[in-house]
Amino acid sequence: MHAAYRGPMHSDRIWRAVAIALCAAVPASFYALGDATDAFPGVLTLTTASDEHEARPPAQAEDWERTQAPMPRPLDAPRPAEDTDADLARRMASHADLPVVNGNLAFAVVEAETGEVIAERDGATARTPASTMKLLTAAAALRVYDEDETLPTRAVVDGSAVTLQGTGNMMLTDEDLAHLADLTKDTLTHGDVTTISLALDTSTLPGGENPAWGDNGRAGGWVAPTASLALNEGRLDGTPYGPKSADPAGDAATRFAELLRDRDIEVTGEITRAAAPSGGESVEVSSPTIGEIVRHTLLHSDNTTAELLGHLVALRAGHEADPGHAAAAVTEEIHALGAELGVDTAVLDAIVIHDCSGLSRSNRIPPVLFAAVLGNVASGAVPQLEQILYDVPIAGLTGTLEKRFDEPDTQGARGQVRGKTGYLGGTASLAGVTVLPDGRTVAYAILVHSFDGANAREARAAVDEVAAELVRTA
Repeated sequence: MHAAYRGPMHSDRIWRAVAIALCAAVPASFYALGDATDAFPGVLTLTTASDEHEARPPAQAEDWERTQAPMPRPLDAPRPAEDTDADLARRMASHADLPVVNGNLAFAVVEAETGEVIAERDGATARTPASTMKLLTAAAALRVYDEDETLPTRAVVDGSAVTLQGTGNMMLTDEDLAHLADLTKDTLTHGDVTTISLALDTSTLPGGENPAWGDNGRAGGWVAPTASLALNEGRLDGTPYGPKSADPAGDAATRFAELLRDRDIEVTGEITRAAAPSGGESVEVSSPTIGEIVRHTLLHSDNTTAELLGHLVALRAGHEADPGHAAAAVTEEIHALGAELGVDTAVLDAIVIHDCSGLSRSNRIPPVLFAAVLGNVASGAVPQLEQILYDVPIAGLTGTLEKRFDEPDTQGARGQVRGKTGYLGGTASLAGVTVLPDGRTVAYAILVHSFDGANAREARAAVDEVAAELVRTA
């Protein structure tokens, strides 16, 4: 038996998918529909920014996100002269002279249809990506999982022994656990059992804290330890950046025991740690789909679920699902993806991944890799990865970009540029897709680095100025 997860994110995605399909079939007739439903950027929108994307207290890590789907390339767009691309590169690079940038600007722009790098500055040098790292983690997960797969949380009943077994659902709600308790009670009642012992099986996904997070970890409220199961992502006060559980699986098991007692099932002794028996009767509830977890991760820039996705990649690769193997497994998938795209070996060799959320200051990714991957996705060549573009924010409209691109020099990019933001003490980044004035779809990655953390606002504004050059018409 399953408690399937469905909600606003699911229905929203269906309507956007319908709009995208219609626009792909008859672009000229249905562009307004896709624009209005936020299937791709434009001046129209029916979706307003959610209250859940309000600003949070200043911190060293990353930003909230809201994202949308890939945009189609306009029909019969003219090819530009070579000097058009040179002019774009010159205009983008000119912002390196801003005081906050002080020359520390890197970017890469890739034409989606051809995969050609059309503008670049220091794009092959690997630097700290901050939260844009989540784009690569999402791509790795969608390469090895079907977007409709789910993660069951089971209760295995063997006589008077019950084992709670998790496989990675860290998005359990109290209602999910209550439903599992109902199913467990029904199974016990059939055997006339009212007193049980309870064990917890976390062997599928041992998880844990990643030392690479440094002071951006659990103590700062940025992320919970990865676990085989968790109630509300291990959030102790229900807020995204409040205190986190040191033992999410253990806390979920304790709550499960309480719910069983509320149903007149006596739980004796302490909750032990043990593997679920091979026999017995199993009941379960299901997580959101992998595609929905990816969407949630990108929508909210959720560190906990980003780390979970990396652990799931390790699990699918046959490795132990712990922080080290998670980072290694994502690295392997991104190396493989880059090789498939023909990314230069030197660029791939420069990749250094220590975590899957971007909280680690030791991560190193060349901007040109982000642009190459996103360009390939925007080209439509890899439908299984299109999810990673569904929910990145649109400039001036949604998520962390809602209140950006508001200066006179950048307002022309509102509704046109979209991308995944990142910030990590001294690094401000943006990676996404847009359409050039000549009609070509491009992917880009922009990074300003080595600035004083006190100048974060100015650094983000500088990133916006560079991005606005992509759609500038005069």
